[in-house]
Amino acid sequence: MRLMTSVAAVFIAGSASAQDAGWQYRSTLYLWFPGTTASVETPNGTIEGEVSASDALQSLEMGFMGTVAAQNNNWIIWGDLVYSDLAASKPTPDGVLWTDAEIGQTLTTVTSYVLYDVAPSPTTVVALGAGARYFNLGFSTSLSGGALGDVSSSFDESWTVPVIAGQFYTQLNDKWFVDGTADWGMAGDDTETWQIYAGLGYRFNERWSTQVGYRYMNFVKDIGGDVLDTGLSGLVAGVTIEF
Repeated sequence: MRLMTSVAAVFIAGSASAQDAGWQYRSTLYLWFPGTTASVETPNGTIEGEVSASDALQSLEMGFMGTVAAQNNNWIIWGDLVYSDLAASKPTPDGVLWTDAEIGQTLTTVTSYVLYDVAPSPTTVVALGAGARYFNLGFSTSLSGGALGDVSSSFDESWTVPVIAGQFYTQLNDKWFVDGTADWGMAGDDTETWQIYAGLGYRFNERWSTQVGYRYMNFVKDIGGDVLDTGLSGLVAGVTIEF
């Protein structure tokens, strides 16, 4: 909760500074309950788990997702926060090998870019830049029952990955627009992340708009010799206010 309060304070302070400097500012709150696929390569073999989007919604204990952005002429500063806490238990498809699987995950990601609009126009933005993604992850997988006995793996780790990024926005008419975001980054041979988002939006007026789209985020991390490969994917729905 302290982390959430601190991040919210930074976002609020950032928006106030943006307004004082004459920058255009926007903030989005969105819902994203992604399906999760994860594999962990351990000395005991590879452990795989999957949580569907509907399971994630049922298993979610707490979640918060939001973005903020400030733009001044061609320059854009953009930030995104995802926090989720979920746990799921389900039968495994292995049957005889294991009968039950439990997956627990507490994930916080904070992504920030500095971008430059390389094709400025009143209706289109094509921005390129760079930034970083911070991860804080608590993850556990447990397989039990069956012929092979109990197998479990758990992590609690934080790390940061530099990324290169691009964003796209264009108005289709005075109400409808499309937008998208993509990034990729590495920190050594054993740490990688990338994401892509594409959406369709509707503008109610100069201040308010809404969007629906699809987002996929992936990260790979070697933690203590165990390689975690996780993909998060699903529909996104959000509401944006602009100042």
